[in-house]
Amino acid sequence: MTKRKKSGFALKAFFLSILLHGILPAPSQCAEMASPAPGAVVIQPGEQNGEKPLTVDEAVRIALENHPRIKTARERVGAQQAVLGQQLGAYYPTISFNNQYRTSTASGTTGVSPEASESYSSQATFNLTLYNFGKREGAVQSARETLDATRYNFTTAIDDTVVGVKQAYYLYLAAKALVRVREEAVKSRDLIVRQAQGFYDVGTRAKIDVVRAEANLYTAQADLIAAENGAKVAWVTLKNAMGLLEYPERPVTVDLTIAPVPITLERAKDIAFSSRPELKSLEAQRKAQDQQIATARRGHLPDIIFDAFYGRRNSSDTGSDTFPLKPVWQVQLGLNIPIFDGFRTTYRVEETTRNYYAIKAQEEQQKEQVALEVEQNYLRLDEARERIKATAASERAAKENLDLANGRYQVGVGSIIEVTDAQSLYTDAQTNHIRAQYDYKIAEAQLIRAIGRPL
Repeated sequence: MTKRKKSGFALKAFFLSILLHGILPAPSQCAEMASPAPGAVVIQPGEQNGEKPLTVDEAVRIALENHPRIKTARERVGAQQAVLGQQLGAYYPTISFNNQYRTSTASGTTGVSPEASESYSSQATFNLTLYNFGKREGAVQSARETLDATRYNFTTAIDDTVVGVKQAYYLYLAAKALVRVREEAVKSRDLIVRQAQGFYDVGTRAKIDVVRAEANLYTAQADLIAAENGAKVAWVTLKNAMGLLEYPERPVTVDLTIAPVPITLERAKDIAFSSRPELKSLEAQRKAQDQQIATARRGHLPDIIFDAFYGRRNSSDTGSDTFPLKPVWQVQLGLNIPIFDGFRTTYRVEETTRNYYAIKAQEEQQKEQVALEVEQNYLRLDEARERIKATAASERAAKENLDLANGRYQVGVGSIIEVTDAQSLYTDAQTNHIRAQYDYKIAEAQLIRAIGRPL
């Protein structure tokens, strides 16, 4: 009688497993249907309604049009152009026109007249520095070099903005991919809960199977909540990288193309040394400072200045009629020779010289930083490429392990621990593979930034 009862339970379990297997898809099948192939375009919610997906190039374009850092750098270029215009103004004369009316009882320096006198004057003044032994030319050239440095700083702002957008874009894609993985995990673990409950209802499994499966499901649900919040935070970060306060969430396109780096590490460093705008900016600053040193040293040299004025003036104390005013003019050629200025010129030379060597040291430090960034991102790109291969193999193995665990559990051979461990292993493998793929894309963008031009 006992043997017959056991065989009856076994028969019920057998038919139940067949029923569950035939009606409900296996967890790994759900994952296989939902998991996108590498390099495919992922259709996000909203694209089915005709909303155009956001591409990384469009995100970069939006950032270049709206990011405050780009606007700030552009205005600084304009400001430095104005500084250059000011320095070029030294080549032009200064022309002014002056009209004056005066009434006074003063007579000479100490006397007082009983009657007030009136005086009128109207004159135009002309002043021009004919030659100042290169001080004017040095100031202009220094302003030109500083303008070049400012333009390179503008390029640096563009490059930093572009890499920031790309990094935020790929992090958002990774967050959305992780949400899909967590959704698959919840569906998979909910299916196991129902299977365990069915086995328990017919008496082939203990209550502990149901409880363990439920605990596994609740953990997956908590992970899904965290992943969905991570995706929201990633979108906010992407908006900030694009320089926008408000921008509705849009579907995005995914490009997971993997290509080998077409240049060697040493070649990448050489290109970076000749292309990075930070190095070009410091070189221009060094040249500008060199011109300031020369200009400061010329402070000991004289200036040749031409002055002239023409006008009309008269006074009532001359004994004649005030009007019409009498014409007056003057032409003067001056030679100003500095003799002693309290050592200001000497200290100005010392200041500009020390600033020159400070910029030179910054240039060397920046070159070392460029080499470090190139090498770090080059190695990270290689690492990410190898991780993609390893995690892809791990994901395939974890999927096969999950299939086997599900099959064993459905026929009553495996335990619930095997299934839950296999589910966790497969979810971790998917997560690692996704992160490896987007780590590669981020490292690729950072390497392009480190080199200073596209690969």
